[in-house]
Formats: sequence, C-alpha cells, structure tokens
Amino acid sequence: MDVLDKPLNHGYGIILSPRDLTLPLNLSAMAAGRSTERIELEIGFGNGEYTVQYARAHPEVLLFGLEVSPSCVLRCARRSAREMAACPDNLRLIRADAGLMMRELFPDESLDRVFMNFPCPWPKSRHAGRRVTARGFADGLAAVLRVGGVFELTTDDAPYAEEAEARLGGHPALEAGAREVNPLRPTTTKYERKWMAEGKDIYRLTFAKARPFTAPRRTWGTPHNGCNGSEGSTMHVRTERPVTEAFMASLNGASGGAEDSHWAFGRHYAAPGAFLLETFSRDEAFEQRYYIRVTQRGGGSLVQLDRTANAFLTPAVRGSLRDAADRLAAQGAINEREAQT
Repeated sequence: MDVLDKPLNHGYGIILSPRDLTLPLNLSAMAAGRSTERIELEIGFGNGEYTVQYARAHPEVLLFGLEVSPSCVLRCARRSAREMAACPDNLRLIRADAGLMMRELFPDESLDRVFMNFPCPWPKSRHAGRRVTARGFADGLAAVLRVGGVFELTTDDAPYAEEAEARLGGHPALEAGAREVNPLRPTTTKYERKWMAEGKDIYRLTFAKARPFTAPRRTWGTPHNGCNGSEGSTMHVRTERPVTEAFMASLNGASGGAEDSHWAFGRHYAAPGAFLLETFSRDEAFEQRYYIRVTQRGGGSLVQLDRTANAFLTPAVRGSLRDAADRLAAQGAINEREAQT
C-alpha cells in the first residue's frame, strides 16, 4: 500500500488525503473555529524541520505544506507528532507536486504568503519547466496570492537567485523586493546553518503581488469521493464484458499514455466479488500509486478507483481507468470471435 496509508491509520491527521478533498479547498471551513490571522503555503518542505519549527512559532498561521515525496511527508508528520503535541493544530500536509497542484488546490486571492527554502535549481535545460521561473508556476503563484501577499524564495545558488529575480520580477502582477544576502532568519534549516558556518552565501528574494491576477485551472475535477459514489461519474467506466482472472493477469506490465500523462499496470489481487489492480501514473513529474477495482456487474464490469486510493484525478489517473476498461472490452470481443470459430 502507499506509504501515506500508514500515517493516516496512525492518527497523523495533519496529512490531508486526496479522497477527502474538494478542489479548490474550502479554506474558510478549514479555518473555522481557529484564531487564524494568515494562511500560508510552504512548497517542498523536505524532512519538515523548518516547517514544524515555523508552525510552532506562529500559531496564528494556518500553514499548508506541499511535498511530492511520500517519505518526506511521513517524516514531517512524525516530527510534528513529536514536537507539536502541546501546540495548536495549525499544520496541514498534502502530498502533491506544487507545479501541478498549487493552482488546483487553492482559490484565487487566498494565500497571504508562499515560501520555498532551498529548492532544486533544476539546472538542465530540459527541466526548465520545473523551475519557479517557469511562466506557468508564476501565473499560478500570482493567482493564489492575495494582493499584498508575498512569495519568498531562499536559495544558496546565486545564478538561480538572479534568474528568479529577473523572471518573477517581470511578471505583470508581481513586484520584486530587494535581494538579501545572508539574512538573519529566526527559523532556519540544518543545511542552511551548515552552509553559513562554511561561509557560503544565502540569498532571500521576496516578490509582492501588486495587482489582481487570475490564471486558468486544469479542471481535473474533484477526488472520487466528491462524486458521491455515482456510477455515472467520470470516475466509473462501465463495460459490457465480464472480467476474468486471466484478463487481470494479462495487464501486468501493460502501459499507456498521452502527451505528458503516462500509466502502467502491475500485479492484481482477488477481492470478494472483484479484482484490485496495482496502478502507477505520472503527470509530468507527479507520480501516484493506487488500486483500480474491477467488479462484476450483471453481465459486464465496472472499473473504478478503489476506495483506499489516495489519488488526485489527474489526466493519467483518468486515462488508466479508461485504458483498463478499453482493454477489457477488446479482450472480450476477441474471446467472442474465438468462440464462434
């Protein structure tokens, strides 16, 4: 099972499961009953050292963290459980790629501050779209920040700082502040302290949202619980062909894809009245692992995400469901022709 199933079952409620979310998030409801003064987002929190320290020091902030690594999400949750037992519950973690999901998760004008500590500079040209300087990221950032809200970037890479200053500062809705060298920060990271002790320069850049701005969403839809279990929703694909053990076995190693979305099928498992199919998907650099449930329905089958699936409904997830159903229908047609000969 996905590594994130473990903390969810062990009470790490700061980890938000995709199956329990609607997009964009209802931040007013999430802040209800709290003395929240600001809503902030940290992108790429790593092991969570800075994240937990900052949340403890700022109980008035409802802090969200986005991190693509399941193991990092788990480590941060464990750290929070150890260090924040007596502190307000003001931290929420989501396993997601910020480049893909920040715009989908947060409404327009909803965040007071977004910050990144020492992100990978992605120096290779083929990774240019992963940088914070990419226009798609900058547009999403400008959309979710409130007017007057700030984006803060801290890095030890001077060329990266220069590129970010030029690119983000040139965005129509963002204005660059002064670049600070070796700023005094009350909360720091382990590597930051190490680098400063070695005499390495640290750069902090801030960009304020100066005017209203919006950007289109990908409209991937809400997670599958948001479909209220309706079998007519886009998360359920029907086929007139019955599913068999042999068909499920034939899917092991099969794959498909279109544009930047790809998926692959793994092993299958028999469940009462159904089969579970291990599935891996990738949208650009965002990877997800989940189970597809194939259930006998009348003379046909129903293909859907299993109820345990912690997956956002990205194009690759939708594609994997359609692909499994199409393969089942095609195999059924072949079996019928062979039976007639």
